[in-house]
Amino acid sequence: MKFVDDFESFLRTEVNLNQTRLDILQDRVSAIETFICNEATFGPAFLEFVPAGSWAHRTIIKPVADNDGFDADVLLHMTEQTDWQPKDYIEKLYAAFRGSATYKDRVSRKTRCMRITYAGEFHIDLVPLIDQGGLHYITNRLDPEETGKLEASDPAAFTAWIDERQRLTRGSFIKVVRLLKYLRDFKNTFSCKSIILATLLGEQVNEIEVMMAPERYADVPSTLNTLLGKLADSLPLTMPAVMDPAGTGDNFTDRYKEGWNYDNFRRQIKHYAEKVKEAYDEPDRTASIAAWQVILGEDFKPGALPKVASLSPRSASVPWDKEMWIEDRYPVQINPNYRLRISAEVTPKPGFRNFNLSARGYRVAKSRKLLFRVVQNTVPEPSEIYWKVRNGGDEAYRANQLRGEISPDRGGRAKSESTSYKGTHYVECYVIKNGIVVARDRQNVIVT
Repeated sequence: MKFVDDFESFLRTEVNLNQTRLDILQDRVSAIETFICNEATFGPAFLEFVPAGSWAHRTIIKPVADNDGFDADVLLHMTEQTDWQPKDYIEKLYAAFRGSATYKDRVSRKTRCMRITYAGEFHIDLVPLIDQGGLHYITNRLDPEETGKLEASDPAAFTAWIDERQRLTRGSFIKVVRLLKYLRDFKNTFSCKSIILATLLGEQVNEIEVMMAPERYADVPSTLNTLLGKLADSLPLTMPAVMDPAGTGDNFTDRYKEGWNYDNFRRQIKHYAEKVKEAYDEPDRTASIAAWQVILGEDFKPGALPKVASLSPRSASVPWDKEMWIEDRYPVQINPNYRLRISAEVTPKPGFRNFNLSARGYRVAKSRKLLFRVVQNTVPEPSEIYWKVRNGGDEAYRANQLRGEISPDRGGRAKSESTSYKGTHYVECYVIKNGIVVARDRQNVIVT
């Protein structure tokens, strides 16, 4: 059995990192940004902070053990210093923070980053990122040890790749990644870097399959069963090359193979894929619950878990009485042959250049301007476009601004908004042809 609603509740209560911790993380990152901007060496070279890794991809999970922490990657995008060797970026960054009374006892150097540790909370890995010849590079301070080297990186393209997996699986992919990371940490029977796990899972998402067999991605348990089963079948006998889907040519296996017991990983993934299929296919409720608990633990309690609506009554994912629904206006028959994509450009504070929202993990500060545009629409004319804006969070709730209205496009296939309330929000776009919704897309907005 699937227990769709109970999986959503389990994610919110046991797996997802709670908003308080995310807020603390954002506050720490903002303080680090302020320090960088005012630092003599790095301030003049500073361009922007870019969330990366699990933070950008929204796959950070709650630490399984109470005394565990979590980590967040932040790219320090800066101008190239032509008189520096690659290793100097981390060495000088470390020296700058070591000279601070606030940070001197929190910092350490890793191969590609400087780490700032907040004991009992989390650590932040600050990764220098520079542009050279139109490409992006991070720095490796130890290879070779004398000078270090530059390594190609395209965090925006990787985030866009994750986002496309999320779109294709109707919002389930990120949740499945979180569940597999939870399984890894909870069971502690296999190890695998999160970036490799997310890439391997993402490679299993097939657009043709999504169109031909949408039931396989209908919800979180269905997507979990589908992707884990496909991953188990795809793993070769020997450790594979796991290439960066951003197209940089970077092989994640080369970078992390020393800590990856691949034979055990392959064996355990096949084991859990079989267990998930058994639990998913079991028609008896009691037996299915027992089978899921073998995988996820006894905290997975269908029927006893709080309902999603009671957990987050002000969440953008929970309906409220003034919200509008496109299904109430038009029949919805999404045509898999049509593609609709929207994106959002952010106008930041003065002195900073515009950026694409998805490249920052959908995070943006208050008091910023957003311009949502239709960047791809293959629905033949004539057709109509509608927009929906839905806010979430306590601030929007207290201001009576949860919104949820649906309005026609005013021309230009674009919609302007501003970030006024802290919380997680979304904007949706619909294409109506012959009185039927044939395509839709959603853009999340996380206001910090």
